Amino acid sequence: MNKTGTVLLASAVGVLALLVPFSLSMFLAQMQGREDALATLHDITEEVLQRADTARLQINDAISALNNHPAGAPCSTEQLARMGMLSGAFSHVAGMGRLEGDALICTTLGTLDMRVNLGKPDASRQSGMLFWSAVELPGLPGQAFTVVGRDGYAALADADLGLDLLNRNSALSLAFFIGADRQVAGHRGIIRGEWTNRYRDQLIQFEDDGYLVVIRPSRTTDSAALAAMPLSLVAAQVRSSAYVLGPVGLALGVLLTGAVGAVARRRLSLSGELQAAFERNEFFVEYQPIIDLSNGRCVGAEALARWRNEDGVLVSPNVFIPLAEAHGVIGRITARVMEIVVREAAGLLRTNPGVHISINLSPEDLHSHDAQIRMRELAQHADIPPASLMFEITERGLMAPEKARNVLLAVRAGGFRMAIDDFGTGHSNLSYLATYELDFLKIDKMFVDTLGTGAPTSLVTFHIIDLARSLGMQVIAEGVETQAQRAILQARGVQYAQGWLFGRPMSIEELEGFIAQVGPGAPPSSQSI
Repeated sequence: MNKTGTVLLASAVGVLALLVPFSLSMFLAQMQGREDALATLHDITEEVLQRADTARLQINDAISALNNHPAGAPCSTEQLARMGMLSGAFSHVAGMGRLEGDALICTTLGTLDMRVNLGKPDASRQSGMLFWSAVELPGLPGQAFTVVGRDGYAALADADLGLDLLNRNSALSLAFFIGADRQVAGHRGIIRGEWTNRYRDQLIQFEDDGYLVVIRPSRTTDSAALAAMPLSLVAAQVRSSAYVLGPVGLALGVLLTGAVGAVARRRLSLSGELQAAFERNEFFVEYQPIIDLSNGRCVGAEALARWRNEDGVLVSPNVFIPLAEAHGVIGRITARVMEIVVREAAGLLRTNPGVHISINLSPEDLHSHDAQIRMRELAQHADIPPASLMFEITERGLMAPEKARNVLLAVRAGGFRMAIDDFGTGHSNLSYLATYELDFLKIDKMFVDTLGTGAPTSLVTFHIIDLARSLGMQVIAEGVETQAQRAILQARGVQYAQGWLFGRPMSIEELEGFIAQVGPGAPPSSQSI
């Protein structure tokens, strides 16, 4: 990818890095605001039911006490005194009275000048309790009561009992209803019949006609409480959450955008450094020995590109190789490796005909006309026996064999050897392994690591070895680090290996000393590599 592409990609990712966290925070604010609103409604309905349950128990106890000890004739001084004592004993009972049919004939809240006809009860329970809501008594103007009657006695409670959780100016709505027919025993605010009609004796929450509604059943009776909030208030809850989460999302977005920018700048900086590295001649080569497992001699080495920048810092191949591929300069690195190998390893290869140096070709190299030219020039002008050089290609490079064909033929025409590298990690066409008469198959370290572990994938390693043998190819195992791995590979007929067990990547001088110590491989007339 060129500089312009990198800038455009970084800009696009930067915009996403800014917008995604902020958008997510707004979504979370929407969710949190709604959850906060629902939590408020749930808390209100729970509190209403708790108060109603306490009031029910107190009223039931007060009426039962009167039934058990009437204390005189109906509405007598003695009975009214008894009623007054009981109403004073229960916090939710404002007063008590005597019923005659649907009429209240006396109460402890003052002498009645006349009967108060209550009319048909607003609600009733199977226990025999009757409910009248919003009852006003003579002599107490502007004060309403809920009257609960049973067995000829009545208990009077504040009509706002349970509903006084809300300020009278509150935009929320609240209702308490009783029985299977959902008789409303008290309410405040807007209550729609379709809301109670949706209730099926289970906790529900829903939106309807501009309101968020919660209906909660009592745990002890057939009553339920309803609370509703206008969606305009829900939106206010959302805004409140957005004031908290929005800046967090924005800050996170800014941080991510900064991180993207830093990565992009580093990538652009590395890209610039990579271009300058060719001019400053910062690339060099290290060599990792390849060992004959049968005798421990060194039969070759893999040339590995290395980069030490002008600050003396080694840049990892895992960083600069993908970067070079992305910027289309991997071919220049391959060419530089060839130049270095020819310059510094020629003497070693001429004096040790049983030793070879292998050079990696990237998929881009296999598809490049320049690579063909370099192969021909190398064969014609390098003072090195062609058999002393081997080129390693990856399975990824063979995924488009028609593009790789000319370079592979140029390798063969030059008399160089060929190996397929990291076998088993790509998707090469097996027919091309035979078509181009590859000499070696290199088993990737990921497969070697499974040897001796009992992992099912270790069987794949053995299949790869058998495949190479069936195609007439010799095997080089990469990444060998233990004697146990070496023993398993050797027992399976693997001829060659490389890895830290034998030697780490080293300079050409160190390689010469290493070969002098372990001995070089036999010349081509005596062995195959």
